[in-house]
Amino acid sequence: MNMSNIYAELGEGIHIDKDSNSIYWVDINNNMLFVATPLTVNSYKLDKQVSAVLCVKNNIIHLASSDGIVFFDVETCSLSLLDKIPDFFSSESYRSNDAVMISDGIYIYGVMDKSLDTTGAIVVSKNKQSHVVDDTIFIPNTFIKIPGTNDLLISDSMQCKVFKFQFSKDWEVVVSKSIWLDLSEEQLTPDGGCISSDGRIFIAIWDGFKIIELDIAGNIVDEFKVPVPRPTSCVLDVKEDKLFVTSAYEGLSSDKRKKYPLSGSIIEVGIRC
Repeated sequence: MNMSNIYAELGEGIHIDKDSNSIYWVDINNNMLFVATPLTVNSYKLDKQVSAVLCVKNNIIHLASSDGIVFFDVETCSLSLLDKIPDFFSSESYRSNDAVMISDGIYIYGVMDKSLDTTGAIVVSKNKQSHVVDDTIFIPNTFIKIPGTNDLLISDSMQCKVFKFQFSKDWEVVVSKSIWLDLSEEQLTPDGGCISSDGRIFIAIWDGFKIIELDIAGNIVDEFKVPVPRPTSCVLDVKEDKLFVTSAYEGLSSDKRKKYPLSGSIIEVGIRC
């Protein structure tokens, strides 16, 4: 699987389909969707801004987008709307960001103000109905579900903090919200992340040249350097001995792009099991 020649201005929202071993990710800024199979890499130009790949079923890719939750049919190359973003956030001033699929029919995603002048929101989409459950977050990222619980780890990249959101059993209400990891003193910016089958948590650090590994309590136990300043998200491979990491060249000067030529590409990082 050769992804070394694919570059995204703002690569994000990576997902691996463990049945086919295919990898999916997006370029938020350029409305692109990428699909890497073991044999080839395909790219699709979309007419909507997409921010995260949530699930793949029968050639239908579930995506968070500027319109809400959408489906992309790989065979017909067509987009269809599953659930519209709440009306307040449907203007050009806002866009979706990171997201997670909880189960069939339940998606949770973040919305952000493009100018960052005001807060965005956490949105629950359930049975084709969306509603806001938190409106105090600026740049919503990470969206890691803790197995066996109704807890989500959601970062506010602007605040440099990761929060634990405890949801109700029906995933319709936030029961509690607490700081799970505070990186503000070190001025480290948490971005996208993933969790292993045995509870190891990995979070990309924007402008940090690294992925950090944490235990379930939020203690940093390891870090993995990457050759790009702006890793954005990550996913474990099928064997869980390697991370595929998206990255960005958005905002980098021409000198920095020359210095870090892999910016915007997919980085493979071996991890210790």
